Amino acid sequence: MKSWCYFATRNTGHALCWPFVRLQIWRTPGAIDPNGAAVLVANHISHFDPLFLGIAFKRTIDWMTTEEFYDNPLLGAWLRTLNTFPVDRSRPDRRALRLGMERLRAGRMVGMFPEGGIRAGASSILEGAAPKSGAAALARLASAPLIPCVILGTDRLYAKHSWRPGPPRTPVWVTVGAPFSVLGLKSDEADTQLSRALQELAGAAVAHFSLGTDDWPATPQRRKGRDAEIAA
Repeated sequence: MKSWCYFATRNTGHALCWPFVRLQIWRTPGAIDPNGAAVLVANHISHFDPLFLGIAFKRTIDWMTTEEFYDNPLLGAWLRTLNTFPVDRSRPDRRALRLGMERLRAGRMVGMFPEGGIRAGASSILEGAAPKSGAAALARLASAPLIPCVILGTDRLYAKHSWRPGPPRTPVWVTVGAPFSVLGLKSDEADTQLSRALQELAGAAVAHFSLGTDDWPATPQRRKGRDAEIAA
């Protein structure tokens, strides 16, 4: 695994975003940076999420990434150097599950977005939607803990004005929760526990950072529309 490429990309991305983004990371009581196998699960509101979630952890995260990104040979090769592996989100993907198991058995941390893509509103786990990927099943099969994370604010980065130089920088909030196990639970029970953990963590993040309604996730289209209104 080419960890050097992962850290180089993460650190470069952090440096490039720093003039425009004010990242705040909060680890709740009991949150840890695990040494062994673990499955990181988070809500998904923009393509920027893996970068800022990665900054919150000292170790590498092997992201399960939608297979469409690998259609471009150069992009696919780069993603593989970052330790990612593809998943077909249109159907149950046993190959991706097998690869995830291999990574966990090697003691690595696998990152997954259980919503199955970028979501906001009623389609988001944070607002009650059911998980769509097999994150809980993978953790259960590998006897690995789930590490819940909630990310807020990166949806604003779709707006062009977020990349204008000078203050104020766009705020992004990452909240890391305490690990929990779904070992011994049935599939639906494990998914319910995963959803509850992310929803409770989101509520804690809103209270901790004193967030308002406009800080709650919105679709990229809505954020771009607001950008047009500001430009006008």
